[in-house]
Amino acid sequence: MTDMSTRALSAITRVASALVCIWVAWSYAVAPSSVQAQGGTTAFTGARIFDGTGRPAMEQATLVISNGRVQQVGPQASVKIPDGATRIDASGKTIIPGLINSHGHVAAVKDSPLPLRDQLLAQLRMYANYGVTNVVSLGDDGVETVRLRDEQSEGGIRRARIFPAGVNVVAKTAEQARQDVDKLVAMKVSIIKTRVDGPDNSPTRMPPPVYGAIVDQAHKRRMRVAAHMFYLKDARGLVDAGVDVLAHSIRDQDVDQGLIADMKKRNVGYIPTLTRALSVYVYETTPAVFKDPFFLRGKSLYGQQMTQLSDPAMQEKTRQSEEARSIKVAMVQAQKNLKRLSDAGITIAMGTDTGANLMGRWQGYFEHTELELMVKSGLTPMQVLVAATGGAAKAMKLEQLGTLESGNWADLVVLGANPLTDIRNTQKIESVWIAGQRLAASSSN
Repeated sequence: MTDMSTRALSAITRVASALVCIWVAWSYAVAPSSVQAQGGTTAFTGARIFDGTGRPAMEQATLVISNGRVQQVGPQASVKIPDGATRIDASGKTIIPGLINSHGHVAAVKDSPLPLRDQLLAQLRMYANYGVTNVVSLGDDGVETVRLRDEQSEGGIRRARIFPAGVNVVAKTAEQARQDVDKLVAMKVSIIKTRVDGPDNSPTRMPPPVYGAIVDQAHKRRMRVAAHMFYLKDARGLVDAGVDVLAHSIRDQDVDQGLIADMKKRNVGYIPTLTRALSVYVYETTPAVFKDPFFLRGKSLYGQQMTQLSDPAMQEKTRQSEEARSIKVAMVQAQKNLKRLSDAGITIAMGTDTGANLMGRWQGYFEHTELELMVKSGLTPMQVLVAATGGAAKAMKLEQLGTLESGNWADLVVLGANPLTDIRNTQKIESVWIAGQRLAASSSN
């Protein structure tokens, strides 16, 4: 590494450490507070309700939540509001389930002086501030994240839920692969994550017998597997091995009918993570979103990174990057494949690959950017909203989440405009509710 590279890395590390300090202070300043006891009953009336199932939105509908869960939802005339319930007039509002990020990273920031738990809670509060009420963390410590997962089982939480994978399983032998899976199962993670990527001659690239052993052992232990990949051939190999979720887009060539048929037969979910590609090249110039009020609700977290990414020297480096140029092409392919897979009936799950320790991948904000990119890929707002709610819950096997149906957790977002006519209206957040509790008010654009 050159002296210049060493100095740059040191500067980034110092910035990251300072950033986390600011971030945690901010998150506690706006930490969600309960405005009703969990056992109370609340009835939203007169709302447009999109329940996350893909059924048409209900107009002039009523939603009753109690004990942290959905009790009733339906047309106003068919829902009897219990005596003593707190009524909220939601006329002109749209209520949707809380968004689910099927591929995030809730993990430590390198060299942070803060306790790990504080870092993780700050990240989960950031997600919640943007209406993301559930995060599948496909790469984390697997210890503190599991503790946080277990704490949310009874509701009453003041941040997004987390479903952790622990460390990624990348092994050299099938025997090691099985042992690594067993270790994660013993830690009680929610899902297993593996990676198959890189050139064929890479010494770290896992051959099919090894990643096949990961999938086989996980299934023997009744665990599901999500896999990082880029190439069509790797997606094919993983699906043949029995993988449950493809955790990124296929970005090198068109998906073929054989793969589509096998994915449908085996109920393989697909997470596009389009913003992952966007983050590689979008900082060639200063993005217009840096002045967007919705983006700036996270300025206390984003500020230091915004400064770095606005630096002309860093922008010039991005413009000259061969990786950035190639990823622009890969993005076009990813969007084409998303449309084709969606049209074929594959279960699509919204995900972003966001993380606090990942430069320019904004936790909370990028989930809304992902929705926009999915619509630009040719999906309808309805299809995209399903992918971010009920579809994500289906792909990731998140029980009692993702849809506003009786008995499910009352995780919801109240919007000031209809996202079914314009997906950008998911940014018109008026309130966020997790397990029947309204989080503290946050600024709206």
